[in-house]
Amino acid sequence: MTLQGEELAAVFARLMRAASREPLDTQMLLAACAESGRRVYGARGAIVQYAPLCDNSVRTEGTGSALRTLATDAVAWKEGPGCEARSSGVALINVDITSRPARVRWPSWAPRAMALGFGRVTALPLASSSPSFGALVLLGPPGAVLDEEALALVRSLAEVAAHALALQRHACESRTLADQLQLALNSRVVIEQAKGMLAMRYGLTPDDAFDRLRRYARARRRKVVELAHEITVGRDDIQSL
Repeated sequence: MTLQGEELAAVFARLMRAASREPLDTQMLLAACAESGRRVYGARGAIVQYAPLCDNSVRTEGTGSALRTLATDAVAWKEGPGCEARSSGVALINVDITSRPARVRWPSWAPRAMALGFGRVTALPLASSSPSFGALVLLGPPGAVLDEEALALVRSLAEVAAHALALQRHACESRTLADQLQLALNSRVVIEQAKGMLAMRYGLTPDDAFDRLRRYARARRRKVVELAHEITVGRDDIQSL
């Protein structure tokens, strides 16, 4: 059974609200993705994997504590439909977990999923551009019949989820860049102040004052900005070099 249009719109709106939440909360967004996938597909459970491009970590979420544990373990095992869809960028549709090929393919993941009562899995990569940076995994009971209409809807959901995650990632990267630029500006101001104080104190040109500051810091294995700050607050007085 698929969701009605208004319900589907509400699901998509919930994802976008989670993506723009202040402060940014990636885990909340992942939880919204998992629950939305479960509802749209009519699945018994859902898991989300997300690998930020800025580091090598993989974040996970699931509908229920058992699936959250399975999601975390799957990353540690480096196996399962989520890992495969995320790394390959290829969707896995209606895979029979109970089959021998699936158990050979995922020797740790498949038995755990079966023990939780699941028998079928569909995994869709999450990608706003190539390569994919996540996966939405939908789990159903043994013998579950694939609903083509629900699959079409969940593909749309995967696109929206990927877009939401990309928006949040870009916002996070923009804030990080802004913080770095502000730090660089603050450091420059402190260094300029220290240069001016040294130039006046020792009758130096600004360039000579900076050269003296830099050599003094290097000789003591200090950062120039840290030494400059101490000079501006009167805790260090360069007299050598």
